Amino acid sequence: MNRRGFTHESTHNESQEWYTPPEIFDALGCTFDLDPCSPPDGPVPWVPARKFYTIFDNGLMQPWEGFVWMNPPYGTDTPRWMRKLAHHRNGIALVFARTDTRWFHEYAAKADLLCFIKGRVRFVRPDGKRGGTPGAGSMLVAYGQRAAEIVRRSGLGLCCGPLHKRERRQRPIDDIAGAWEGREDLARAFEEMRDD
Repeated sequence: MNRRGFTHESTHNESQEWYTPPEIFDALGCTFDLDPCSPPDGPVPWVPARKFYTIFDNGLMQPWEGFVWMNPPYGTDTPRWMRKLAHHRNGIALVFARTDTRWFHEYAAKADLLCFIKGRVRFVRPDGKRGGTPGAGSMLVAYGQRAAEIVRRSGLGLCCGPLHKRERRQRPIDDIAGAWEGREDLARAFEEMRDD
């Protein structure tokens, strides 16, 4: 585990501690039960969570309960944190919109809602000053219906919901095949097309 703390990538591949700005929480308008990625020196005062884990608690190894806020360490640690939140299925993550990464396709695809934040997030440095804008856009990844609704109402950006296998609607070809019941030749042709 990266012991340098909860850091984020800069445009020059340097590590810096960047905290989620208060306006993100203002837009979300909710309280979380847990922030498992709190900075090493303790919680950021404006993060609305009831419980916090720092790097010294090793949030990946701790039990997660309730509604989770997660601004994870970025870079090579991101996949492990996203995997844990995806399995927990109750919370919101703030991460870079790295749609080309393996973790995005594996874990963001399992979310109930993605929100691509409009503009670049101006993170806050430990001294309270605004850091520069990062070299990539950010997104919110929501797991669970409550999280999805909170993110959707936030107005922070463009929202979309990945299709889960369990939620896929019937394809139009399925409707057509049903309309041709009794016509064995057509029904068989549609069944073959459906299997493709």
